[in-house]
Amino acid sequence: MKKALFSLACIAVLSGCGDPAAIVNTTTETKRIPVVLTENDLFKGNLIMAFLDNEEKFVQEANELFLKGLNSYRNEQNLDSADYYLSHSILKEPSAKAYFELGNVYMDKKKFEKALLAYGLAEQLNYEPFSKILYNKACIYALQEDNTMAGRYLEYALQAGYNNLDHINNDEDLEGLRGTYQYRQAIEKGLQGMSNAENLFWLQFKKQFAVMDMPLELKMEASEEELQALKYISYDYEKYIAEMRDEEFSREVSKGFYYYARPFETDEYVAIVYIVKDEFMGEYAPLTYRMATFTHEGKLIDKKVIGGRELLDEPIMVATVNKNKTIDVELINPVYENDPDDYGYYENPMVSSESVGKMTFKLSKSGKIEQQVDV
Repeated sequence: MKKALFSLACIAVLSGCGDPAAIVNTTTETKRIPVVLTENDLFKGNLIMAFLDNEEKFVQEANELFLKGLNSYRNEQNLDSADYYLSHSILKEPSAKAYFELGNVYMDKKKFEKALLAYGLAEQLNYEPFSKILYNKACIYALQEDNTMAGRYLEYALQAGYNNLDHINNDEDLEGLRGTYQYRQAIEKGLQGMSNAENLFWLQFKKQFAVMDMPLELKMEASEEELQALKYISYDYEKYIAEMRDEEFSREVSKGFYYYARPFETDEYVAIVYIVKDEFMGEYAPLTYRMATFTHEGKLIDKKVIGGRELLDEPIMVATVNKNKTIDVELINPVYENDPDDYGYYENPMVSSESVGKMTFKLSKSGKIEQQVDV
């Protein structure tokens, strides 16, 4: 594999500790080092997906730990033991079922933030029935007294096929929601939307974006192996990513679009981050991180480039997405071994970099991505 832009360190696009898809060059061949998970990596969605690409599998050991965790939870009602076994099952071989049950454990432990992360990973790994995840999220928001989000997820659950109305009417977790306007609206719109393919289409698109711990660092470059750990966004979803069509409204076949992260979801909007890469440039292509915000019905609110770069002669935006809905960006100028004006960028290793500026974005309550002005 040619080193060019990656000579500084084979920089990872997948966030998290360590290098999730490190490459070792030997005299005979190029080998991909298997991804290793630690307890700090449980909720790093893209790292989990990269781990699942490892050649060596530990499914049997993971299943044994899963069953011990399920027994601790369902039969022994020992939440700490269940937490231990389910977490270690995931570290052996991540699975949708283990994340779903871990979400249940955290919900019972009233660790609601962790429960939402666990359900998010179960969702990303295609847990079925999908409607059950949506319903449990509704319960979490209801327990947190966020009736807007609780009602919205109850509506989603019904649209996705959750049909146990008797349970909905009697579930203690929804006690604070029942009798509210949001509850009545959720039931009415949810039942109407059970056959609404448009709503389900948006939910299917949204759920592909990884749940990630904060802060989320957007790295500078990636190898082909690292990109392969990300999922390619199908042109079926071009209605949500308008730049999939060029200025002549033809399919933009030169670029690849990749799911990356879903960092925020509030009462007003859903924020996603996706990666754009010019496929014709191959391994030298710069990565562009774009954040887009949508209403809960899938209507675009705002969109901005928040990381990476679109052209090789531009500064690189090294961004960190923070839990407080700010995005800190440092502008980096790469320094190449040879002058790019004379030698170009191909076969021209980056030897260092220099900071040339900083900027900050902040998401408003309505979902606008606004650049902050220094005062």
